[in-house]
Amino acid sequence: MIQKFLLLFLFTFLHNICFSQQEKQITKTDSLLNLSDNYINVDYKKSLQYAEEALIIAKKENNSNNKVRVYYYAAKSLVFFRQFEKASQYIEKGLQEKALKNDNLLKANYYTLQASYYSRMSLFEQQFNNLRKALTLLKSKKDIESQILTSNIYTYFADYYTELQDYKLANIYSDKSISIIEKIPINKYLSTKKIYKNKAFIYFYKSWIYLEQKNPHLAYPFIVKAYNQAVLEKIDYMALFNEIYGDYYYQTNDYKKAINFYLKAVDNKIKFGQNHANIDTKIADTYKKIGNSNNEIYYLKRAEDRRKIDQKEYNKIIRNELNRIVVKKNIEKKESYNKITIITLAFCILLIVLILRIRIVRKRKRGIIIEREKEIEELQQKVTDTFSELNELAKENSPHFWGRFQEIHPYFVQKLLKINPNLKTSELTLCAYIYLGFSNKEIAEYTFKAIRTIENNRYNLRKKINLNSTEDLTVWLRKYIDETS
Repeated sequence: MIQKFLLLFLFTFLHNICFSQQEKQITKTDSLLNLSDNYINVDYKKSLQYAEEALIIAKKENNSNNKVRVYYYAAKSLVFFRQFEKASQYIEKGLQEKALKNDNLLKANYYTLQASYYSRMSLFEQQFNNLRKALTLLKSKKDIESQILTSNIYTYFADYYTELQDYKLANIYSDKSISIIEKIPINKYLSTKKIYKNKAFIYFYKSWIYLEQKNPHLAYPFIVKAYNQAVLEKIDYMALFNEIYGDYYYQTNDYKKAINFYLKAVDNKIKFGQNHANIDTKIADTYKKIGNSNNEIYYLKRAEDRRKIDQKEYNKIIRNELNRIVVKKNIEKKESYNKITIITLAFCILLIVLILRIRIVRKRKRGIIIEREKEIEELQQKVTDTFSELNELAKENSPHFWGRFQEIHPYFVQKLLKINPNLKTSELTLCAYIYLGFSNKEIAEYTFKAIRTIENNRYNLRKKINLNSTEDLTVWLRKYIDETS
């Protein structure tokens, strides 16, 4: 009897110790995730650090509920730091966790984060599709977090349409977002986790749309709301809010205030390890307006130097990520043995054949050039190769086209930005297509866009570079680029 009692006591004692340790582990994971959440928009390095500490514990526990939350927090910080490869891996791992199957809210969070990742990668169609999937998951949900996330998604749709310069739809989605977020009581909004809080950025995007339309007075109330909301939420990453104030004062010709806010934005971006070449360009343009040529030249040079570095890094990141995405898709499609697999494999084979063919042609041409020992023919052949290569990349709508074009025409972007520093990458890419002699129909075909869209983009581009309606854009562009090279 005594032996049985002792065994029972020992079993109970050991069980309580194990249970207590497990409870402490779970509590520690939750505590680390709370710390990670607290540092969002305050110190993303610390947010990432706490998330990765929590991940170590979650993996040891093999607790799916914890792992799926940890992967999300870590990926969110990694996207901010442009560490796309690791961020994508965490997103994919999170989406595969069993705990996500019955949690539509967290799954919608994942799709929204993945949409942000796709946006940073300039994969806008994938961004759009992910936002639609997230919105579908939230349709029947009425809790505060779901309402806030729905509001955030509408803002991301507004951002998507602003990039397309469809300001009508951008305003519609932005207004939907604001309508939802302003119906939520402020005390309930502030009680949610920081991963949901986006109210300041919702106002920011609305003001940005108006400024893109050159309506600074309509933008101003939302700029004020955005800034005040950011202060209320104790957001430390204030670069966007300072920059939008700078844009407002620039458009209202108060250039000294514009410079002041732009400089604040730059300081904040440096603090958070973000590039600021675009703001440097704005500062240079503002100094030009007030006749300060020394500062104008300084900031133009700094912007150009930074842009070259950023562009090189960006091209490398995009190239690696797109290759990784293609490889991942190929693996998935090989396993499913469906029609998409055949198309993907055919594409990969075609790509390999094309690369090999280009290499063979280059070797053959180099051999002919060496054999004939004619420098003129060598130069002509190189020009032909690069022109053909660019044409092929353009026709394939290849992600390598823009980077390769800038390697061949290193002063192209610099010269166009001298005319208008606010030209977007999409507009500069359109200039490249026009420079190469493609028609509107061909550009539409290669980029999978409507001819009408290309015509509108072309019209907007003419306005931005102040080109007379009587001048031919293609002729002017070639003359301007070639004569000043």
